[in-house]
Amino acid sequence: NGQRVADPRTVELQVLHYFLNIVAGFVEGDAFDPVDRISAAGLGGLSAVVGQRTAVEPGAPLAIDPARDALALLPLIYWPITERQKPLSSTATARLNAYMRNGGMILIDTRDQWASGFSARGPGLELLQRLTDGLAIPDLAAVDNDHVLTRSFYLLSGLPGRFRGGRVWVGADREMVSPVVVGRHDWAAAWARDAAGRPLFAVEPGGDLQREMAFRFGVNLVMYALTGNYKADQVHVPAILERLGQ
Repeated sequence: NGQRVADPRTVELQVLHYFLNIVAGFVEGDAFDPVDRISAAGLGGLSAVVGQRTAVEPGAPLAIDPARDALALLPLIYWPITERQKPLSSTATARLNAYMRNGGMILIDTRDQWASGFSARGPGLELLQRLTDGLAIPDLAAVDNDHVLTRSFYLLSGLPGRFRGGRVWVGADREMVSPVVVGRHDWAAAWARDAAGRPLFAVEPGGDLQREMAFRFGVNLVMYALTGNYKADQVHVPAILERLGQ
């Protein structure tokens, strides 16, 4: 297909991960940072579950450099925040802003729920603000049980990852599909599996049930990225049908 995939050794901690790609595979190599390997395994595990449980047929996850790689065909990008990352370049920022403006979605995971517990301010918050400076992130609001993200496929009352507790944030304007989802639950670690399909990391404190809920959140996220507010719009179906009958 001619799409270039960045060599991970040449992308200095500006690597984002995406899945649901239908045109290319994932670039693997020993040069990957441990977080990169977790992201690859996690998104691979989620892609397998999405393929098993829905009509979506995801491709293998890829590592990308937002300053150079094609983003337009990606419905969702996963961005795990690490302390070693540097702020995005102006080119990467501009391209990610264009990506979000044109319907793309970014899952930002600060992965620090373990360190902050139920505190509103975890150690990843300041880092997140520094790394995302310049991105056109809208005003955010906490996901509640009425948000479409909790019912786009499964009915969910929580959105856990490797850790649970704490809030997940989305765009405050519910008339618009949120271009970002922000949390600190280390979702990729909960989704990560080895080649035999065995979990790579324990989930705390809920064990296998919590891991299943993490996968269900991932499925809901994929469906939200692909269908937007379709589920929310269904509440208007009775009124639409009544009007059509008139």
